[in-house]
Amino acid sequence: MLFLTALFIALLIAFCLDKPLKKCPAAFYIPAAVLTVASVVIAQSDINISSRFVRDYFLGIFSRGALGTAFWAVVMWAGALPNGSAPIRKLMPVRGELSITAAILTFSHIITYGVQYITNLIKGRTGSDFVITSIVCLAMVLIMVPLTVMSFKKIRKKMNARTWKKIQRLAYIFYSCIYIHILVLFVPKAQKGREGYFLSILVYSAVFIGYAVMRIRKYYIANKKPEKKLVPNTACAFAFALPVVLLGYVAHNDGMESAKPSLVTDDKAATFSFAPETTAVSVSAVTTVNESRKITETAIVTDKASKTTTAQAETDNKTEENKASEEVKQEEKQEEQEEQSQNDEPSQEHHEEAAAAEPQSEYKYKNGEYETEAEGYAGKVHVKLYVENDAITSISAWADDDDPEYFSDAMNTVIPQIGAKVSADGIDACSGATYSSKGIIEAVRKALEQAMN
Repeated sequence: MLFLTALFIALLIAFCLDKPLKKCPAAFYIPAAVLTVASVVIAQSDINISSRFVRDYFLGIFSRGALGTAFWAVVMWAGALPNGSAPIRKLMPVRGELSITAAILTFSHIITYGVQYITNLIKGRTGSDFVITSIVCLAMVLIMVPLTVMSFKKIRKKMNARTWKKIQRLAYIFYSCIYIHILVLFVPKAQKGREGYFLSILVYSAVFIGYAVMRIRKYYIANKKPEKKLVPNTACAFAFALPVVLLGYVAHNDGMESAKPSLVTDDKAATFSFAPETTAVSVSAVTTVNESRKITETAIVTDKASKTTTAQAETDNKTEENKASEEVKQEEKQEEQEEQSQNDEPSQEHHEEAAAAEPQSEYKYKNGEYETEAEGYAGKVHVKLYVENDAITSISAWADDDDPEYFSDAMNTVIPQIGAKVSADGIDACSGATYSSKGIIEAVRKALEQAMN
C-alpha cells in the first residue's frame, strides 16, 4: 500500500535523521522541492513511463500526496503522544522542520490535481464529489500556507508566542480536512470493490481517528488529572474502535457490485458508434463477377451465330444429288452441338459460383464482438468493440481506477481515430492523459488481433 510505504519513509527520516534535520533543514527542504517540481512536470507532460511500479511508488507517492500526508501524520502524532515519552522527545524538537517538509511535498499533489480541477471547472464538469473536494482542498491550502510560513524560525521569533500558538490551532481543522478529503475520494471506490481502497480507508482511519482520540485523552488527563486512567483509557478504546468499524462497514463491498465494471451496469462505460461501410474489396469482387458473367454470355451467343451462318453457306452450295445425305449430316452436327452445349453449361455455372464465393475470404477481420483489457494509469482499462465487414461499428470503454475526467478526455481523443482507421496503429494519445490513452489503444489492438482472419 502506497501510504504505508510513505509512512515508513517519514518515520525513518523523523527518528533516524532528526539531528541532521534540526542542524541543516535546508538539506531536506531543497531535495523535497526538487522532487516536487519533478513530479509535477512529469505528471503534466506526455512522458511515457511503462512500469506501473515506477508510476505508483516513485511518481505516485508524490503526485497522489501519500508522502506529504505521511509527514503530516508524524507531525500530528508528535502532539498527541504522552508527555515525557521517548517518541515525543525525538519528534518535538524537529516538529517545525517536519511540517515544512510535509508542506513542500504536499504541493506536488495540490498542483497536479489543482490543474485538473481547474480544467474540469472550465469544461463544466461539476458534481457533488467535485464541489465537496474543491471546498475542502481550498480550505486546506488557505490554512496550510500561513501555518507553514509561521513554522520557519525567523518568522516565529518575530511573532508573539501566545498569538502564534492560537493560530497554530488551525492545524486541527487542517488535519480534519485531509481525512475528509480522503474519505470523499476513497469510500465510493471501496464500495465498488476497487482493489486496495478498503484497506486504505482502514489505515487512514486508524491514523487520523487514533490521533483525535489520543489528543483528546492527553488534554483530559492534563486538565482533570485523574488518579486512575482505566476509565479514560476504556473510553478512548471505544471512541477509536466504533468509528473505524462503522466506516469499515460503510466502505465494505457487499458483493452487489463487481470489482470489474460491467458494460451494462457501470455508468462510467461510454460507447462510440460508427456507421458501417461496405469494403472496396467486396464491391470490386462482385463487379468482376458480374462483368465476367456478361462476357461469357456474349461469347456463347456469338459462337452460336457463327456456327449457324457457316452451316447455311454449306447447305446452299450442295448439289441436288447430295442434298439428302447433307441433311442427314446436318442433323447429326446439330445433335453433337446440343450435347456439347449441355456439357459446357454446368462447367460455366460452377465457374460463376466459385467466382461469386471468392469475396467471402477477402475480409481482414471476422464479424463479431470482442472484449479485452490492458493496463491504464491506475488500473485495468476495458474495451468492447463490434466488427462488421472490416469496419468497427462501435467501441465501448471503461476503466477500473483511472480518473474519470482524464479517462473521458482519452476516450474522446483516441476512439474516434481508431474508428476511422479501423486500426490501433498510428493513433495520437491525449495530452495529459497519456497512460489512459495507451491503455485504450492497447486493448483495441488485442481485440483486433482476436478478430483477425
